Amino acid sequence: GGIPIMGVLNVLLKVTVSCLCAVLSDKYMKDFKNLPFYVQLAQMKIAWTVTILMISFADGATWQNGFFDGWTPAACGVFTSFIVKCWSTMAILSMLDSVLKNIGEASAVLVIYFMNVCLPMFPDKFEVPSFLAVMVVILSVTAYVGAKSVCEKAALYDKMKK
Repeated sequence: GGIPIMGVLNVLLKVTVSCLCAVLSDKYMKDFKNLPFYVQLAQMKIAWTVTILMISFADGATWQNGFFDGWTPAACGVFTSFIVKCWSTMAILSMLDSVLKNIGEASAVLVIYFMNVCLPMFPDKFEVPSFLAVMVVILSVTAYVGAKSVCEKAALYDKMKK
């Protein structure tokens, strides 16, 4: 019955890495905004692919039976949906900033949670702590975005007083 610590640590690591990568992607997409979006994305995905290939050679077993050995249709579907998600996320990120992108991802988690609770094919029941945990993330990021403009206005006011 307790909370699986490794699961919590993995979720925290995923969120941290996701936010870091979103901020870095946002920075470099803005720095190189003179390049078309598809060129920026191709450059990032080529670096991503090279990194994944190097990691896949590290374990020594991935390539013995072939890279796609053991992939089921469900795994291929998840892989395809992940590619679509990555490309659409980067398209959104090229238009918005990384904080808004993370609000969108947190909102998507909330939608998925409600789908798991409401659709009859899933056995999940509504749990207040799970719902509140997702809402804390969404509201924290939203508060950060809202506070940004307030802080900028306060700084302008302080400059005017001097």
